[in-house]
Amino acid sequence: MFKRLVFIIILFFSFNSYGQDINELRKKASNSSDSELIVFIKKAKDQGLSLMDAEKQLILIGGKAQEIKKLRDLWNKKLPISSSTDLVNYKEIQSKFGDTEAFVVDSIDIKDEVEELKRFGSDFFKNKNITEAPQLFVATPSDYRLGPGDELIINLFGASENTYSVQISRNGNVKFDKLAPIYLSGLSIRSATKRLKSRLSKIYTGLNSSNSIEKVDLELSLQKARTIVINITGQVEAPGTYTISGFSSVLNALYAAGGPNEVGTYRDVKVIRSGKIVYNVDLYDYFANGIYPNIYLRDQDVILVKPYQIQTELVSGFKQLSLFEMKENETVTDLINLSGGLSSNAFKSAIFIERFNDFSKSVFEVDSNDFSNSVFVDGDKVSFKEIKEENISGVVKIGGAVNLEGNFQLDNNKNVKELINSAKGFSKDKLGKNAILYRNDRGLNNESVSLNIENNSDLLTTLNENDSLYIPSTKDILFDQFIEIKGEVNFPKEIDFRYGLTITDLIIFSGGLTPYANKKDIRIFRNTSINGNDEVTEEIIIELDDNLIPNQNIVLQPDDIVTVNTFPYRIENKFYSVVGEVALPGLYSIKRKNYSVYDAIKENIEFLNSASVDGISIVRDSIRIPVSGNKLISQGSKSKYNFELVSGDEINIPAKNNTVTISGEVQQEGIINIDKPISAKIAIQSVGGFTNKSVKKEVYVEYQNGLRKVTRGFLFFKLYPRVFPGSKVVVPERDENRDKTSVGEIVGYTTSLVSIIALIKSL
Repeated sequence: MFKRLVFIIILFFSFNSYGQDINELRKKASNSSDSELIVFIKKAKDQGLSLMDAEKQLILIGGKAQEIKKLRDLWNKKLPISSSTDLVNYKEIQSKFGDTEAFVVDSIDIKDEVEELKRFGSDFFKNKNITEAPQLFVATPSDYRLGPGDELIINLFGASENTYSVQISRNGNVKFDKLAPIYLSGLSIRSATKRLKSRLSKIYTGLNSSNSIEKVDLELSLQKARTIVINITGQVEAPGTYTISGFSSVLNALYAAGGPNEVGTYRDVKVIRSGKIVYNVDLYDYFANGIYPNIYLRDQDVILVKPYQIQTELVSGFKQLSLFEMKENETVTDLINLSGGLSSNAFKSAIFIERFNDFSKSVFEVDSNDFSNSVFVDGDKVSFKEIKEENISGVVKIGGAVNLEGNFQLDNNKNVKELINSAKGFSKDKLGKNAILYRNDRGLNNESVSLNIENNSDLLTTLNENDSLYIPSTKDILFDQFIEIKGEVNFPKEIDFRYGLTITDLIIFSGGLTPYANKKDIRIFRNTSINGNDEVTEEIIIELDDNLIPNQNIVLQPDDIVTVNTFPYRIENKFYSVVGEVALPGLYSIKRKNYSVYDAIKENIEFLNSASVDGISIVRDSIRIPVSGNKLISQGSKSKYNFELVSGDEINIPAKNNTVTISGEVQQEGIINIDKPISAKIAIQSVGGFTNKSVKKEVYVEYQNGLRKVTRGFLFFKLYPRVFPGSKVVVPERDENRDKTSVGEIVGYTTSLVSIIALIKSL
């Protein structure tokens, strides 16, 4: 029942929104758990559907007041999941539609969605692509004030040419040969240029000459700005003392401190110098109007950011919805200009302000005529009402299985038939002969009317303003059926079933045929068990021509399985590899059935002089198979050491190795050289012999080909295996716990002994 309810809601949503992606909405509601309904609501919100639309549809299908309330509650909650892949985490959500009690979700905690609004301008100070360092590779501004530590370049050109690189001393002077110190500290670039011309004219008389032949020009530029120490205090993210370039502006310095915090002012940043306020900087001049606060700081300046005085929240109807700081006398008109203007769908004739009073809130309306006279108080929430998209006058709507969806003029479409004609008729996906006329008189007397579009009387039904006509489509029908194609295609897969799919379509969807596909042997397996016969599967064999056209016109059905077979007797190529001490290592083909290691050695492997033939092994699926090479070669293909190769095998031929490794519980692990086979015991004695933890009866030898041999016992003797060059001798360690007798075992032995003694006495 709930599936049907959700499906009807989807159907009406698609009817009322036409342009929305009905397929996406339908997918979200194709299952019936409440968790999926939450995903569907989120998707509907993302596509612009309103709560009013949802309420209308629920009323139409008989929803009661309690259900409408639950819908509103859920609509305004923060949805806890973001995609359909998360649904498995919310299986515990239980349906409460129709329940008169409050809506409860036990398995998750849905909190009110409170989106934190940003302060206008705060993004600038959070931008990681910006640096607090000023751009030094620009022309030095003429109003830059020089100070101790600045490095200057003075270029003289014309009748005399020379270049001076000087630094302003701590006393504020620069020094030239044969001249008294020239004081430049505190001067702008423009003033310093004039002073230098005046003083240097004693050396270069052409600086004061008007004769073009004798004239000398002077150019002053800043090579490297001094560093200054400033203090940034007040309501900033990171107040403190900062060492920055003297070329820095107030904006550079504030960026270094993280900018104003959540209560710091953007409109009245104070620069204090020698205890006096020398500048009041309004950062909104830059953020809103692009006027850069080109004020250069000096050593020991203080930047003070006090708390803001008035902050407003832009709720709706503006192009930017943010927190805006306002000055004391700024009006609604100023706010509109600062925020970039109103949104296109805002009702611009009045603004609504929600304001805190002493013990309550009030909302009042300001007419557009009073915008230039109305000021704000701190905490005001400001909004322009938004005109809903559906409030279009003189239109009727049509959607679904028609060639043109959307709004049409009522004057030219008085009845259903005329509206269908304006939509250029039905599309090929029309489903059945019914249509739904949704009638909405601005929210009053809502109703839906079922029409027969093959009945002339219904086609002549008169339309009213804002009527909506929906023509059902085959796309509205949910399918959970597939067709599978497998075999010699590039991408075997399951494909969503759609009526009209052909064999050719399936092959194209699966990436086409492989080079080994047998076009003469395409089989369709169809489940016929519902017929009640003994045969539960029907097999249909078809052939394809070179253009993939089948020789039979077969209508595919849901759950058909299509197989593309290969050619008769075809066997895929199989390969093995050879590595190690051979003349030509590499990949080789398994040429025939029962192809063996002996065949590979005989046909493809030429051993190097360094090869250890007895060390040959095969690696198959990480398992090492020992091969006794010399015995195999001498005994031939019938040898018990011959193995049949399979695809992926690796034949490993190691190099000769005259060493033997002895490890485990010996006096000293080591490596020895041998030139002939010896006993494992002799090898162990060569490294000091056994320890008191050695398990002598379990000593084993691993040969170069991977074969292992263990020590055997005969009466009281131990027969140790032979050791060949390249082998490993391993002496296991005794398990101390294995030799200990537990209390339980002692009790068991004692009980058994007592029982035996009692039995003997009774005889």
